[in-house]
Amino acid sequence: MSTSPKHPNDYRRTMILLLSILFLAIFGIMIWYGGRQGSYKMLANATGRIGLVLAALWIAWPSLQRPIRWLPPSIAVAGVIALGVVAAQPRLVLVAVPALCTLLALTTFVRSMKR
Repeated sequence: MSTSPKHPNDYRRTMILLLSILFLAIFGIMIWYGGRQGSYKMLANATGRIGLVLAALWIAWPSLQRPIRWLPPSIAVAGVIALGVVAAQPRLVLVAVPALCTLLALTTFVRSMKR
């Protein structure tokens, strides 16, 4: 009986699954016993959302292990920063999106010149 070698990060995917199940179980228990009270409802909704996001992350984990070859790492970081800026000040979307697109075009141009 041979077993295939596991990727060294497989424990992370298992932990994500267990945390997702835990948060969704807490959500179910709080909805079942907490009823419609305001503080319980807010906390239950938060745990439900976290559980669903972790479940989506667990499903997408294998594809997240492979890097995107066409996307430079600096653009991914700039995208996360731009998303944070837009989340804090939604009016800055008019500045953040063109800046991100310009950075992507410039980075793509520079990478194509290296080849």
